[in-house]
Parts: sequence; structure tokens; C-alpha cells
Amino acid sequence: MTKMNTKTITRTALMLALTIVFQVIGRYIPLGPNSNFIVGPLVNACLLITASLVGFFGAAFIAIAAPFGAILTGATVPLPFTPFIALGNLVLVIIFYLLMKKSSIVGIIAGSIVKFLTLYASILVFTNLAKIPAKKASVMIFTFGWPQLVTALIGGAIALVVTRLVKAQGNNNGIYRI
Repeated sequence: MTKMNTKTITRTALMLALTIVFQVIGRYIPLGPNSNFIVGPLVNACLLITASLVGFFGAAFIAIAAPFGAILTGATVPLPFTPFIALGNLVLVIIFYLLMKKSSIVGIIAGSIVKFLTLYASILVFTNLAKIPAKKASVMIFTFGWPQLVTALIGGAIALVVTRLVKAQGNNNGIYRI
């Protein structure tokens, strides 16, 4: 279990800030909904990097906070769906964290698949229960469909590279340790 100390809290806060910065920058990328293919991997990478380098509780906190931060930065997701996004993020973190000691790659793949399935099932139920008009529902279903799997996998690849670099620097007493 990760001990909550000043260093852990500070690292978690820095990763949360970086996550929010990526979300804000994403609002200014002139790609419309396609900017999700840039922001999504970066946010997922932050979640997985935090799980690897800070610990479960820091990553879980960011997983839950990030969707609400996205709403505050101008994301067009309906507020009632935000907890489901937090759940998808949390599932990614939990599965990755549980499997990363055996294989980070398996943790990333399994976590990405379960995150995708969680979000896809949630959006199908949400659009049906909320009686979202068909045209808007189809956009939401697409957004929370296969792109979530792709962005989680890309974020996982980014996280693998970053964590290996940071851990290598830490072993060499480098100044870039997190």
C-alpha cells in the first residue's frame, strides 16, 4: 500500500495539473471531435504514469477528478454522464495497477478493453434512459465506443515509454525523477 505523504500528494497534484493542462490545450486544437485522439491518449497516459510512479490512490483520484476537470474546461459531455467516464478511468487504473507487476503490457491491454466495454455499455444505457435524440445519441455512442479503446491503448504506449525513461533516470540519480 502506498503511504500518503507530502511527496505522494505533490506528485499526484502535479499529474492532475498536467492532465488538466492537456484537457485545456485540447479545447484549442482545431480538429473538433478528432482532438479527442490527441487529448484522450495524453489523459490515459497520465492515469497510467501516475499508477506506475505514484501509486494506486493517486491514480484513482485523478481517474475520478479528470472528467469533472474536463467539464470545467469546456468539454461538451452531459454532466450526468461524467461519473460513468470516471468509472471507466477508474477501471483502467485498477486493472492496470493489479497487473502491472506481472506485465505492464497485459495490464494496459486488459485495462483498455475493460474501460472501453464499461464506457460503451454505459453510453448505450445512458442514451436510452435519458431519451437522447437519435442523432445526438449516435455521436455519443461513437465517441464512447471504439475510440476509447484506441486512445487508452495509445495512452498506455506513451505511459510505458515515459515510465521506463523516468525509472531509468531515477536509477542514475538523474534530476528528472518524479
